[in-house]
Amino acid sequence: MVHIRIWAGVCLVFALTAHPGVSLGVGLDAQRLITCKAVELLPDAIAPLFRLHIDELQERAVEPDTAWLRDKTLRDRLTWHRTAMDIEADEQTLQARMSAARGFPYDRAAAKRLYGRMGKRASGELIWVIEDYFTQLTEAFRDGQESDVIRTAGYLMHFAADTSSPFNASANHEGKLTGNLHLGRVTLGHPHYAHRTVAARFAGELVRRNRSRYDDSITMSSGDYDPVNEPAGRARAALLVSLSVLDQVTAADAELIRLMNVGTGEELLARADEYYQLLDERCGALCVERLRDGAVFAGNLVAGAWIAGGQPSIDQIRARTTAQPQEVPEPTVSQAAPAEPGDGGPIVGSSHSMVYHYYNCVHAKKIAAENLVEFKSVEEAKAQGRRPCRVCRPP
Repeated sequence: MVHIRIWAGVCLVFALTAHPGVSLGVGLDAQRLITCKAVELLPDAIAPLFRLHIDELQERAVEPDTAWLRDKTLRDRLTWHRTAMDIEADEQTLQARMSAARGFPYDRAAAKRLYGRMGKRASGELIWVIEDYFTQLTEAFRDGQESDVIRTAGYLMHFAADTSSPFNASANHEGKLTGNLHLGRVTLGHPHYAHRTVAARFAGELVRRNRSRYDDSITMSSGDYDPVNEPAGRARAALLVSLSVLDQVTAADAELIRLMNVGTGEELLARADEYYQLLDERCGALCVERLRDGAVFAGNLVAGAWIAGGQPSIDQIRARTTAQPQEVPEPTVSQAAPAEPGDGGPIVGSSHSMVYHYYNCVHAKKIAAENLVEFKSVEEAKAQGRRPCRVCRPP
């Protein structure tokens, strides 16, 4: 398997220029890093397709925690990012949690019944969401167009990355059960948001502050290549590994909060640099290990779906796209597209993406008519949290 050093640099540029944030499962920077590293693991027969579309792939990988979170109709998917495998643990010890997790139901319906019996808010369907998207990606490789493959792979990579956080495997997903500092209901955009829970601090802000160094620390090798053929089982195994290190993170966070005598969001924010430096010293290597495991799982999921889908070549996938062109409405006289990208003209986007383009951009022309969104101005597109396309480069 060929790994190109330049490719790692390209991925790092995307990570450094992306808007920082903290997601529901792992941080947005962690999602982007894991996506790039996962692509490095793919076989040469299919990897160039994903390298070409890395921008869109990363957009899809963070979309469940950006676009989905803003859409009221999709908020019922919030529990998709975790599975509380230790929900039956009778005490907060590693032995009790791991014992409960190993006995966690294999069946989705049985897991939901268990959650209901326990009468606790902790829940989650991450294991089976991964299985669902694996099936969808297999179908996309077998019959779908290029855009179908990239979109579905991005979503699958997102949920694979979620397995890398120990908090996504536990009923203690906010650290409340172990008494870790919790800043209450903090809304997106608030200064405390990135620091609101121990999970957000470890899987989000710690990565954001150290992403360049963490990226350099992770090397993928041919020995990591082990395509998935049973996604639910592998997701379950990945979550068990993550859960096994939960105590290390919660204990380190609690110790730092105690030593620094921090008790409020304002106090933590004022000493954030000190806190995250100390957290990196105690948990940085563990965080890198979790990121690497997430990338290996994500890459092997995509590889497994490709194999299950008949191992189509890139040319075969593109032939389907050519044979089934997506329709884009012809511009009216008042909406005439500029002769060259960058010269002005209508601004459009896709309802499934967080990017905006000039109307005549090569990527805009691939947007299906039913997904095409037109904007009155660049400002309107930006107000929705979208960013400019890196190909046609609108302002």
